Amino acid sequence: MKRVEEQIAREAVFGILPVLPGERRYGFLDAFLVLSGYCIATWSYTQGTYLAGLVGFKQLLIGAFFGAVLMLAVYQLPVILSVRYGIDIWIWLRSVFGLRGVKWISVLIIAINFPWYAVCCDLFASSMENLAGVYGLALPPGSHLLLELACLLAGTFIACRGIGTITWTTRILVPALLAVGAIVMVIGFRSVPPEVIWNYTPEPGAYADRAVPYIMSIEANFAFVITLVGGMAGVPRLARTERGGYLAGVLGQGLSGSFFVVVGAVMAIAMRHVTGTMSEDPTRMLAVLAGPALALCSLLLVAFANIGTQAVGSYIYGVMLKSSFPETDYRRLIGILAFYVGALCVWGKIVEYFGAFLTISACVYAPLAALLFVDFFFVRQQRLAFRSAYGLKGHEAYVYTRGFNLVGLAALAAGTAFSLMIYNPVTGVIHNRLLFTLTPTGCSFLASGCIYWLLCNLPGIRRYVRRDLAEVPDTRPFDRFREPPRQNLAAMPFIWLWCCLVTARAGLKIRKKGMKGLKPPFLVLATHHSFTDFYVTPRVLFPHRANYVSELEGFENFGEWLYRQSGCLGTRKFVDDLALVKNICRVLGRGGILVLYPEARYANVGTSSRLPLAVAKLVKLCKVPVVTLNMKGNYLQSPIWNLRIRREVRLEAEAELAYTAEEVERAQVEDIYQTLSRLLTYDEYAWQRTTGLRITDSFRAEGLHLPLYQCRACGAVYRMASKGSELFCAACGARWRMDEFGTLRRTDPASPAVSGRCAPGQEIYIPDWYEWQRENVRRRIAAGRYFLELWVRVEALPNAVNFIDCGAGRLEHGPEGFDLTFVDYEDGREKTLHVSSASMSSIHTEYDYRGKGQCVTLSVPDNTYFLFPLEEGFNATEIQFAVEEFFERSHS
Repeated sequence: MKRVEEQIAREAVFGILPVLPGERRYGFLDAFLVLSGYCIATWSYTQGTYLAGLVGFKQLLIGAFFGAVLMLAVYQLPVILSVRYGIDIWIWLRSVFGLRGVKWISVLIIAINFPWYAVCCDLFASSMENLAGVYGLALPPGSHLLLELACLLAGTFIACRGIGTITWTTRILVPALLAVGAIVMVIGFRSVPPEVIWNYTPEPGAYADRAVPYIMSIEANFAFVITLVGGMAGVPRLARTERGGYLAGVLGQGLSGSFFVVVGAVMAIAMRHVTGTMSEDPTRMLAVLAGPALALCSLLLVAFANIGTQAVGSYIYGVMLKSSFPETDYRRLIGILAFYVGALCVWGKIVEYFGAFLTISACVYAPLAALLFVDFFFVRQQRLAFRSAYGLKGHEAYVYTRGFNLVGLAALAAGTAFSLMIYNPVTGVIHNRLLFTLTPTGCSFLASGCIYWLLCNLPGIRRYVRRDLAEVPDTRPFDRFREPPRQNLAAMPFIWLWCCLVTARAGLKIRKKGMKGLKPPFLVLATHHSFTDFYVTPRVLFPHRANYVSELEGFENFGEWLYRQSGCLGTRKFVDDLALVKNICRVLGRGGILVLYPEARYANVGTSSRLPLAVAKLVKLCKVPVVTLNMKGNYLQSPIWNLRIRREVRLEAEAELAYTAEEVERAQVEDIYQTLSRLLTYDEYAWQRTTGLRITDSFRAEGLHLPLYQCRACGAVYRMASKGSELFCAACGARWRMDEFGTLRRTDPASPAVSGRCAPGQEIYIPDWYEWQRENVRRRIAAGRYFLELWVRVEALPNAVNFIDCGAGRLEHGPEGFDLTFVDYEDGREKTLHVSSASMSSIHTEYDYRGKGQCVTLSVPDNTYFLFPLEEGFNATEIQFAVEEFFERSHS
């Protein structure tokens, strides 16, 4: 037994670790036989008898094969992961339920699946009793239970002997069962007139609706095959090809299993015609229909099949438990399984509640299969973080919440509850007739899969579920040429409602000029202050839908599916993108509205940035009306350097028809540029003064030192700081207080060294300070004293799925542009990315990007690199000033 235990321990490890391609032992035929043996047992006769009590033979025939193969063809698709990676589905399910959660789900699965083996024992006992009766042998009272326990003990003993059971049983059992099944089918049709079976219809049941029994039969077929999901990948992972492993599961279980279900139905119908009652016992059937001799021959078949099935099942689930709980003795686990089945045998009603047992099992199995399917194909897109799946030190993507993935568990519970809300499998009460048409198993499968997919597309939940992206990043580039969909019509009421709720508390006032009667298509060019812009714009355009040009990191942050449903077009900032121009023309060409924020960056200090000339050229190209949208208060409510909401801020929006289509046709590009620049110019602090808007929040100046990085008193750079309503210099001690109208006033007594630059009490206008810094950078460039060289952390964003950590890189910036030297994640080699000054009109800046600090980005058509400083001497605003100056010089 010690040797057996060593084998089992190795098999438990073998069952967990990936099977290498050279270790794959099964072709299609071998896998087909093993999986046929896994699902064929005399319980198939019980299923056939149950179905014959519900529907006619023709309906039964179609449902048994079509229903089973259809369900298998869908839920067995993740089997390809087992073949591809050589792993069991329970390894993948660690990503769905968590490292600890999958252990308890495996215990739950065993609890609801292992009653199959009580059915197996009951059928064995019934067959032995009936066979004894055929030969006139009287068995003592209690023999049925003793025979059930004998089957259980014999199977358990074989399971304790180890790995040889599976191969030995299937190679003998499956061919024998298939041959006997064919013989039994022939006997069934020859024992009664063939039309009796072919034209069979059951007696009217308790259901007034004649469709209900047929639906219940389809449900039984779905439930019958879906309960095999727990062990569906144990054999395919040993297959040599993905196609062979998948087809072996579908055909081995769908055709072989369904064939024996039909055999059971044929025998049950024939028995009903001969004796007046149906029977699921093959021994009794053969004794009545073919004589005692053939019934005696079935003794070995029944004994071998049921004991062998009990042994294989105990072994498979014992190893599963051993893998989940390696500290527990294997024989003890087998003993626990045997005790569970024995208790069900003592109860003695598992066959009586066979239909309810099937549906109860499917209540959990259907959501389980759906979660595996959706997670594999749609959420993780066939990528698993193996180090985290195996719980290696330092890899905790699948630890989730104390080892449990709350999202997966919630979706599983929701799917189970959804099934029970449709149909009560114990009482047989139908709660929802409409959904019952799709079967409880089918509805549960669809509902749990959809719930899980929708949850995983919500921004916060998506980050929770996809923690593994740091370990297995998706490197595929974003599809820039994909045609953007219209805003989802069903989602529009919710979008408008949410925008109203967000902007109503700020008292949004909308003024429109020249837009009466304007209908799509038209182009909207809007100012860009903060994220609030995306709440204001839909309200201005109501009741029209629109498409929005959005930077790709928004897609990553909120999810590509959600952004596309909102009508967004993905692009990268400050890079030539012909695909974007093509998609803009597509939107307008189909009669839509296209919203573009041409500044391509939030306002640093509430003033407008220079528009690129390309915007005017785009207007000329599109030849549609142009509306400008100049928003007020959005920056003041949530400035980029401190995103906390200032609740006293009021919002305004001015929409104006700048050009009709005819006027665009006649206007020159330069004239269009000048007009758009005028209409889209803004100064938030000037507007605040004009309207008398008071901002009394105590934190109103916190973060202002990020755009105002150079001391106005002493000229020191990177030494500014802020707190509350004050801005101060750590180098000279100069301090300024921001009043309630956004004006800075120096509050400290000036030291002699700096008194000539900024006197105490002097007021400073924030945009003036900002432009003073720009001029200083311009002077340094003119004097040849500007050059940036420092280490940065590089994070690449190739798509809408994930950032990829590229480690440390060396960034240089001078008159010729940027040179970024780093290790490329695609080939692991060091490369230098050069971005010329002539190609960048500006640069995207962030002051505290997702809590990581300041950064700037460099973009190429298929990637964006986010650069975070690793040493002193980096300020995003200063780099922006230099980029814009170098661009002007390169085009002068």
